[in-house]
Formats: sequence, C-alpha cells, structure tokens
Amino acid sequence: MKKLKMHLPQLIKRNKNDLSRYIKIKTGYKKVKEVIYMDSIFSLLKDISEKEDTKIYVIGGYLRDFLIGRVTKKMKLLVKGDTATIAKNFAEKVDIDIIPEDNSFKVIDIDRDLKIEFLPLEQDINSYLRNRGITIQSLAIDVSKFSGDMKESIIDPTGGFDDIEENKIRIWDSEVLRKRPIMMIKAVSLMSELDFGMDDNTIKIINENKKLVSQIDGKELGDQVFKILRNRKSYHYFGFMDKELNILEEIFPEVSEMKDVGECKYHVVDSFTHSLYVLKLTENIIYYEGYFEDHIRKAYEKHVCEEIVGEHTRMELIKLAAFFHDVGKPSARKVDDKGRVRFKGHEITGAEIIKNISERFKLSIKERDILYRIVAKHMYPLVSYKSNDVSSKFLYKMFKETKEETLDILLIALSDIVGTRKLLHPDEEMGKFKIHVEFMANNYITRFEESQDISDVITAADILEEFELPEELLVSKILEEIRKAIFMGKIGRNKNSIMKYLKNIL
Repeated sequence: MKKLKMHLPQLIKRNKNDLSRYIKIKTGYKKVKEVIYMDSIFSLLKDISEKEDTKIYVIGGYLRDFLIGRVTKKMKLLVKGDTATIAKNFAEKVDIDIIPEDNSFKVIDIDRDLKIEFLPLEQDINSYLRNRGITIQSLAIDVSKFSGDMKESIIDPTGGFDDIEENKIRIWDSEVLRKRPIMMIKAVSLMSELDFGMDDNTIKIINENKKLVSQIDGKELGDQVFKILRNRKSYHYFGFMDKELNILEEIFPEVSEMKDVGECKYHVVDSFTHSLYVLKLTENIIYYEGYFEDHIRKAYEKHVCEEIVGEHTRMELIKLAAFFHDVGKPSARKVDDKGRVRFKGHEITGAEIIKNISERFKLSIKERDILYRIVAKHMYPLVSYKSNDVSSKFLYKMFKETKEETLDILLIALSDIVGTRKLLHPDEEMGKFKIHVEFMANNYITRFEESQDISDVITAADILEEFELPEELLVSKILEEIRKAIFMGKIGRNKNSIMKYLKNIL
C-alpha cells in the first residue's frame, strides 16, 4: 500500500471514522474492511485492559505503520502484568487458539492474516523503548489512548515520531547497536520496506561498527537480507550497503574476490559490478508490467510469488541468485596460453559457493537446492543463443536439467546477456535477446510442462496391462520416452496416439 499523501499532523487529527473514509477513497473497500476489523480488535483490547486494570501498549511496527497510513494486521503488545491471562482472555473472546512461545504468547488467525504477539513488560516503558535502538521502532501507546487523535499520547523517548515525518531511519545510540548488531541490517531492510533515507550519523555509526556483523546469527542475518530482497530496488540497497555502509563484504565475504576479477573479452567491468547490474536488470524485468507476452507474464507472476519456506518466496531466491550468478568466477579464473582470461566452469564452482551461503544463512534444503540449480545451470540459455540452437532436442535436455527453476534461469540469463552486451555495445539492439529467451520460455510453459504430467492420459498400470512388461523400472523409462515424444511433436497427448506409438517401438 502506498503512503497516504498527507502530512502526519493532519493524519493524527482525524478520528478513526475519518481515517477509514480517507483510506476507502485512496485504496478501496478491502482496506476499509481491514481498518474496521482492527478497530474492533482495539475496542476489545481496551475493554480487557480496563477490566483487568492492566497496561497494554502497542509498540513498534504496527504503530509506525498506522502513523504512516499503512494498514497491517500484525501487532506486538507489551503487557504490564499477567501476560498469560491477558493473552488467553483475548484469544477466548476472538475464538482463536493461543500459541505459547518462550516468554510470549501469539494469537494467530490465518484466515484473516491476523497475528498478535503478547510480550511481558518487565521494566519502565521508556527504558524498554530506548533499548530498541531504531527510533521509528521505538514508539508506543497505551491501547486505551489509541485513536485518530493521539499525538500527545504517543510515548517517544528517542524522537521516532519526527523521523517518521522526515522519512528517515536513525539509530539513536551506538551502544545499543553494539549490543544488537543486527540493527545495522535491520536499518537497511526498513529503508527498503518504507522507501526512507538514512540519517548521516547512523551511517557513521554503522561504518565504525561494521566488524560486528560477524557476531550476528546466520539465520537472523539471512532473514533481514531476505526482507531487503522482498522489496523493490534490492540492487540499490546492496549498493548502499557496499559504498555507504561498507558492510556488504561483512555480510557476504565472497564479494571481496568478485571485485578483483571478471574483466575479459566479454566483460568490461569486474564481476561484482556486473552482478549488481544484473540484479538491477532482473528487478526491472520483474516489475515492468507488460515486458513479456501476456501468457508468459502471467506465468512469471504466479511463479515468482510461490511461497518456498515460511515468508520466503521464489522472488527473493531469484534475486539472490541473480546477484551471485557469477560468484564462481574468482575460483575458476584461468589465463590460457594466448594470455586470454577465461572462466570455464565458473557456474559449477559458483553453485558450490551459493550452497555454502545457503548453509551459512541456515536456509532450508529446498531453498539451497533452488539456488544451487539456478547458478549451476545459468549458462544454458547463453549456450543456446551462441550456438543458435533452439531445437526441440536441445530444449528438452535443458528443461529436464533446469526443472522448476527454468523460468528463473531464463530471467537471469536474459539480464546477464543484456547486462554484458549493453556495456560492450551500447547501441546494439537488445530486443533480439528478449525474443530468444521468450521463445524458450514459451516452449517451457506451453509444451514442456504439458508433456510432463500425463497421468490423466496414461499410467504405468495401463502400460503393464497392455504390454505385460516384467519390470516396473522399464515402465518408468517408457513413460519418459512418451513425455519426450509428446514434447517433440511425434505423438499427440492422447491415449490412442500413445498406444499406437508404443506398439511401434516395443
């Protein structure tokens, strides 16, 4: 949702009904329903707070987003008192199960995408907020005072309110950062999420403490990197972390060697600069509406939104693979007897490196395998283009190896080719590369995918019954031969055509 186009002081003077009407005008009825639903949640929390004579505070992201004008249904609450009783009371009234987690309680309604976490407040609220570090995350308000006109009621010990109005990310205390170095990366992920700038002193503080990145848990670090990749212009924030904050090499030590190699007959820049450019081009294509033909565009829209594990989607994996598609070049670099620099096999060494990065970030096996396959196979489309081979035989072999990552590889390959050629020959027509990749994507979507699942047409049992074959292993090979024949256009995708084909070859 885009920011509401009004100044913060104007926004907080409105009551909730006015705000609901404003959001309806700007974003439609769906968002209004969400606002009304959250109004009822707050009414319930206020009643519980009053009846239990307990302070309940809204903190962090929900309050920040409300002030910006964004509607969200994820909230953290601090409870000054018996947290378990308050959480259970709330869960019973909304008829949702409660999930105990260490020292907190979560109430989650998957159908409504509602997630509320109840946390115990074991110190003064101002002290708690000061220890959060990032100012716009260090705001709180008593639920009893949560309304459209609440400016004076916001608890703001670090000046986060003004930073929201100025669209600025600021870490207010370097000592807090040293205790929680993840804030360095969290600050950048908030920049990417909110499209905010960063305070100059915060940039200085992060530069001075960049070595603390090594102390951050791999999963925690990976989660913040994925949040950056989830938003637009990831390439910009990767570049910002490199040039302004000097922490990109602390997050990815592999970057250092990428800056030292890469220039050759086909590349006029180092591998890091090229990879950052490829990431930018990949994002440009992803977010460019109407770049591909309509049916290919729809296939990509569905494909990139696939949820892989937790909140991680295929989109983030594609972007990470785009950035690291050439990470194997430093270890693969060779100079031939003519003095020419070559990087033969860099996709294989790169796949092993991206595997190590995946393990460092504690990604799932599925995520690791996706990244590995993309990097290992990313040269396939370029080989096809250079050899002018888009034959059915070549494409089938490629698709069998690239599997579900075919569209990912084609997207990155297109960005890779354009990113390379555009620097070598700025006036060259780039549309021809798009046409080549689009042809391959079309074959994958309209021919290959259809040929792979033929269970609605014929099964192993059908083949065994008709031909009385002794080994099921042989049947699996026959099924693969059928799939290939369908893709090649030798037979139709129907049982009669398949059976006739089998009688001729068996």
